Amino acid sequence: MDKKHRTYVRVFVIGGALLCFAYIAYQISTHSALAFDTNIRVWVYAQRTPFRNHIIIPITYLGNWQTVGLLGCFLLLIKNTRKDIGVPFAVISLSSTVVYKLVKSFFQRPRPELAVRIIEQGGYSFPSGHSMNGIVCFGILIYLIRRYCPNRNIANLFTVFLIVLIGAIGCSRVYVGVHFPTDIIGGWSLGTAYLCISIIILEMIRGEKNDL
Repeated sequence: MDKKHRTYVRVFVIGGALLCFAYIAYQISTHSALAFDTNIRVWVYAQRTPFRNHIIIPITYLGNWQTVGLLGCFLLLIKNTRKDIGVPFAVISLSSTVVYKLVKSFFQRPRPELAVRIIEQGGYSFPSGHSMNGIVCFGILIYLIRRYCPNRNIANLFTVFLIVLIGAIGCSRVYVGVHFPTDIIGGWSLGTAYLCISIIILEMIRGEKNDL
């Protein structure tokens, strides 16, 4: 697929993701999502066990801005990955955090009740910042690894691992009781759009540099 067709596909994905986000936001604003959220939450909370808690709680913290920030610093410190992976990862991750915090402040959806939470978490609920961070930060990492890693087996291994991690982080937020399912879908939708926009901009910038 050439560059022009890739851009068309990404624009199509951006439009679909933003429509999905707008639909979820509308459902939340009209309280139409209550039954959907409640049914899934009841089922998820019924799956809790001490053993699963020990596994899922650490997973949910992998989507924290602190974790993503440490990963960004690590990639920036490694000379071989700094330019191609570290800098774009750090910039896109930081800007994604700013965006989801602004969107949260706009919607101001309260989090689920304290009684169902098994970890402490402040702030607003919609969209899930961990879910958006996961798909943007680990999504751009997948893109960069597949672009610059010459070993296809290693690139494929990282791709599968990071895709599973993105899904696990989002689902874990419902399990630990700090988000509604629609928060996760909203975070993934907005994150998908932001990721595609970031990739388009990144390729434009690097294309201009390559032409010099």
